Amino acid sequence: MNNIQFIRPTSIQAACEALKNPGFMPVSGGSDLVVKIRNGLYPNLEGLVDIGDLSPLNLIRTDENRVIIGSGCTMSQIINDRLMQDYFPTLVKAASTVGAMQIRNSATIGGNVANASPAGDTIPALYSLEARVMITDGNNARKVPIEEFFLSPGKTKLEAGEIIEGFSLLFRKTRGEFLKLGERRAHAISKINMAVSTWNDGRDHWRIAMGSVAPTVLRCPEAEEYLEKCATIDDAAIDKAAELACNTAKPISDLRSTSAYRKKMAGVLLKRSLQALTK
Repeated sequence: MNNIQFIRPTSIQAACEALKNPGFMPVSGGSDLVVKIRNGLYPNLEGLVDIGDLSPLNLIRTDENRVIIGSGCTMSQIINDRLMQDYFPTLVKAASTVGAMQIRNSATIGGNVANASPAGDTIPALYSLEARVMITDGNNARKVPIEEFFLSPGKTKLEAGEIIEGFSLLFRKTRGEFLKLGERRAHAISKINMAVSTWNDGRDHWRIAMGSVAPTVLRCPEAEEYLEKCATIDDAAIDKAAELACNTAKPISDLRSTSAYRKKMAGVLLKRSLQALTK
């Protein structure tokens, strides 16, 4: 890392301009990126652009009927924010599972998403909340539904000179659960994780998303539609929804787990989530 340039811009425009240079990458908390650099995963890296002190990226705010979470918000910031606790508990619970406290104090939601890991814990939560990814090049902005943001593991729709500015959520009160399975109860990369969010605007809506069961996070539209058609969510309905989640999962076997285990646990995690939300 000795020959890497380090730039600390004072504006989003300056940051994006610096990121147009070949081999330059943004960094904020650095909890994932620095490890990858030390492991030699970016051999063509020329420079790091520190966006951690750009205040517009570090705020949670409301904008008419939407809530904007800045990409530089840390996991601890999300966990401790009253608005997040009251309106988006799924995301709060997901952020609470990221690493140890020291990691949560530095790791940002933007970094967790930009890392584009299928096991990223905040990503299923954002799927379940129908988030839009706010992207800027310093002059022009665009919004991408989070389901369209990921191309493959480690690959996103971000182009050279662009950064994630934040995440836009519809300002509605939701209930939700987030569960994960790893080698340990804490500080572990997910073998599988699941986010479930629900809200009522005259009728019940359900959104279910799973991580580590495909190259990118998966929604479970069949299970969602089934639950929304149910007059009551009883044990039989929960069992059927769990079966549909198992059928949706398309996992592989790797060092952390087997495909058969992940597929079965997709149903188990959904069952536990629904039981918690309907008891």
